[in-house]
Amino acid sequence: MSSILPFTPPVVKRLLGWKKSAGGSGGAGGGEQNGQEEKWCEKAVKSLVKKLKKTGRLDELEKAITTQNCNTKCVTIPSTCSEIWGLSTPNTIDQWDTTGLYSFSEQTRSLDGRLQVSHRKGLPHVIYCRLWRWPDLHSHHELKAIENCEYAFNLKKDEVCVNPYHYQRVETPVLPPVLVPRHTEILTELPPLDDYTHSIPENTNFPAGIEPQSNYI
Repeated sequence: MSSILPFTPPVVKRLLGWKKSAGGSGGAGGGEQNGQEEKWCEKAVKSLVKKLKKTGRLDELEKAITTQNCNTKCVTIPSTCSEIWGLSTPNTIDQWDTTGLYSFSEQTRSLDGRLQVSHRKGLPHVIYCRLWRWPDLHSHHELKAIENCEYAFNLKKDEVCVNPYHYQRVETPVLPPVLVPRHTEILTELPPLDDYTHSIPENTNFPAGIEPQSNYI
């Protein structure tokens, strides 16, 4: 059964219908084991829709997601957003966490600058790219903005773009395997050593009156 509540606005339902699942397909439905994840996604979308309605950018977000087109406009939220996210003091983009990881009650901005939704927090563009494009996304280091994105995260402007189609996935390079030689043969005997038991070093000095024995060379 779907976890979407009865009074979910139609636009939220439509946007959730484009959510990417771990298997790569869209859809907001899920089994009981995914109930908590679905509820969190719904809260994240509801919060974003509410903010974008105030700025008039909601239609552009829906256009980008439904057409899956990167040639859409930026969909921005303030990077100094005490007014938008309910903080008493502004937090600049420089204070945002550098990992972009989720840390598992409604949406706020935490003191470290990350966007928090129901006890999970992360960078906004990472959250929504994960929601609508790459479910296995963990860090903003895995993302690169397209050239025509005017409010990309890395530009550190007053607003940041959360249009998921304004970012590209950066593939983590695969390191070549390190080959370690193996000794398949085990030596059963050690090679013979030279016998120096009857040898005397050339620089050996003997006390007066003592001569080396004849069996030493």
